[in-house]
Amino acid sequence: MQDRDYIQSIERCFTLLGYLSLPDSFFTLEDLTQKTGYNKTTCFRFLKTMRRLGLVEQSPVKKTYQLGPTMVSLGLRALKGMNLRQAALPEMQKLRDETEETVNLSLLSGPEIIFIERVMSDYLVNANINVGDRLPVYCASMGKAILAFMSETHAEEIISQLEFKARTGRTITSPASLRKELAQIRARGYALNNEELERGLRAVAAPIIGYSGEAFAAINIAWATARHPSRRTFSDFAGKVVAAAEKISLAMGFSCQP
Repeated sequence: MQDRDYIQSIERCFTLLGYLSLPDSFFTLEDLTQKTGYNKTTCFRFLKTMRRLGLVEQSPVKKTYQLGPTMVSLGLRALKGMNLRQAALPEMQKLRDETEETVNLSLLSGPEIIFIERVMSDYLVNANINVGDRLPVYCASMGKAILAFMSETHAEEIISQLEFKARTGRTITSPASLRKELAQIRARGYALNNEELERGLRAVAAPIIGYSGEAFAAINIAWATARHPSRRTFSDFAGKVVAAAEKISLAMGFSCQP
């Protein structure tokens, strides 16, 4: 006997969200109609409603759907109980103590990263960024680290959504330049930000890779050039942040074994 209090429409919405949460989940309306078996008009109405609520987003170029900012916001409220933050925080504190600089943790959210934890340095002058703030992936070390270590299909879908704007004279401003840098990041294992976001601010980041084998988050060390003017600081800090990211990745279920 069917439960009269059971709302099937909510179940259908969560079925759609479930497909959109899968790796490489950039589905068109037709894809989702085929996968769910829902009537095309019904599926469109669910997606339109969820778009208005911010639960899903649609690419203006390829018309594919993905999870939206409201889903990220809801997830942030549960971060205290999530494995990522629990796994990352001890490593972040250790990095902060070793380098005496600010350490950040972020998640990918469409074409942006969203800061979910910060362990601040003791210096009075720090970047004016708070937990919950967002940055475009192309001008943030953590964003580039995530893009470089996800599937090419997923990365290209995100790149197609970017609107490049120069923050400084060193900001990446084209898809071609970004792809070239992503190849360099994959080769060395970490990403740099050399005053691309703001003059006087540098960072080095490494990807956090989940059980699927794709990067979904990143960790970085950020510092002011006034404190460390030498470019050698990049290499001094890179090994530390890569080692920390690898430990967090293992805690999140990633295995380098085939």
